[in-house]
Amino acid sequence: MEFQKLTKSRHAVKKFDGKKVPTVDVRQIIDTAALAPSGINIQSWHFVIVESDEARRKLLLEVNPSNREQVETAGAVVMLFADTNWSSRLHLIAERMGDEASDIERERLLERYPAYVSTFSKEYMLEYMAINSGLVTMNLMYAIKDIGYEGNILLGFNRSKKINEILDINPRYIPELLITLGSSDEKGQASYRLPQQDILEIR
Repeated sequence: MEFQKLTKSRHAVKKFDGKKVPTVDVRQIIDTAALAPSGINIQSWHFVIVESDEARRKLLLEVNPSNREQVETAGAVVMLFADTNWSSRLHLIAERMGDEASDIERERLLERYPAYVSTFSKEYMLEYMAINSGLVTMNLMYAIKDIGYEGNILLGFNRSKKINEILDINPRYIPELLITLGSSDEKGQASYRLPQQDILEIR
């Protein structure tokens, strides 16, 4: 789909028809989303597709009541976590790149970047990860729409280690956002957007 048309056609949809989204489609969506940029290419995102009925039922109890219908009716539910072990993440990137990594890239990934991020305060690290999560999630929403599904982003849930317990996820990952997607007769409505004069300055 042409990009401007895609951005104008994407709207939040919060009620789905319950038809399961094939895992292969969700994987394709995540592959596309993961092409998003990230600071120092840290790629701190970690996706969990919630396919188990039991896990979804437990997860539902951690979601704000006003958001529960979309979790119940969604064809797929994806929890986005952020990886807090950046040194390990950078080493993983270097390992996966293998011979594709130049000596300069390996030095960057294994020495310079780990030394750099070790200076971050916890607060700054959380902000940094939140920005990266936002970038990959917006890509995710466009990818959902591009292959013919509707979706929504939920911030209204208990973002605590309880989520890790329910989904059996290593505590090094922290829950950031919950994404629902699926088929729907609803196409959502465009929200009002401020005109450029209110959001842009030229100096």
